[in-house]
Amino acid sequence: MLVRLTRFEVLAAALVGVRRRLESWGSAETNKVGNGSFGWQIDIEAACAEMAAAKALNLYWSGSVNTFKLPDVGEGVEGLQVRHTDRDGGCLIVRPEDKGHERFLLVTGQAPLFVLRGWLRGDDARQDAFWRDPNGHRPAWFVPQSALRPVGELEGVA
Repeated sequence: MLVRLTRFEVLAAALVGVRRRLESWGSAETNKVGNGSFGWQIDIEAACAEMAAAKALNLYWSGSVNTFKLPDVGEGVEGLQVRHTDRDGGCLIVRPEDKGHERFLLVTGQAPLFVLRGWLRGDDARQDAFWRDPNGHRPAWFVPQSALRPVGELEGVA
């Protein structure tokens, strides 16, 4: 599902990304992925991906900061955790600390153009075949797009 954000939407989401970066500045949590190039762009693009998901699925997006583990878009049990990568062929990454009952949506692209690739519940992503320990840092389940459920199968989404 292809989504194009308007300039105003990109601006609004970019401001959220900047706020998130500033709030985490100096924190050990700032660079969880251990990527030396992790910076402002990651936070801005991730916020834009959340906005794109909310726009495409007609869900609420608060643009919140420091509300860890609440749904990125939507609310309550019908909310979604959005995982973003700029790689068209990227995987959905689910980490051991992620909740099994939550739904994780993979969004790829860069502002203003994003693609909603598919989704899985955390428990469904936890398959041995998907487990990776890249460079001995932050092991996780890397679910290929071919194993994701179609966006149209999301229950509770308009």
